[in-house]
Amino acid sequence: MGQDSLYRISKAYAVYDEEVGYCQGLSFLAAALLLHMPEEQAFCVLVKLMFDYGLRDLFKDGFENLYMRLYQLNRLMEEQLPELWQHFCDRGVESHMFGSQWFLTLFTAKFPLCFVYHILDVFLLQGMDTLFQVALALLM
Repeated sequence: MGQDSLYRISKAYAVYDEEVGYCQGLSFLAAALLLHMPEEQAFCVLVKLMFDYGLRDLFKDGFENLYMRLYQLNRLMEEQLPELWQHFCDRGVESHMFGSQWFLTLFTAKFPLCFVYHILDVFLLQGMDTLFQVALALLM
């Protein structure tokens, strides 16, 4: 994978989806895909993730859907990890401080590729709920 391929996929997606356009988080996901498959296939998988799996909704309308997902993560943390939730509240740690990047990049920005590819496999099988499952597992 080269920077040229990443540039072409990012540019192609921005043209393909004018409503979302180019978003920085997408380049992490595109790069992970490019390391695993040819450029054309990586673009098609990116489009499928964005449209068929609802990932693009996280980027639309001023990130309204992302904020809803972060609210859901907050409630899940409060319910399933109450001590950690209270610890975060006491110290002013908010889920958007870590969750935004996790969700917008499908965890591709900060984690080893073997972990990232496993997450992508599960995401393709289970969809958006995977975001919460992985986030909660990381926080445990």
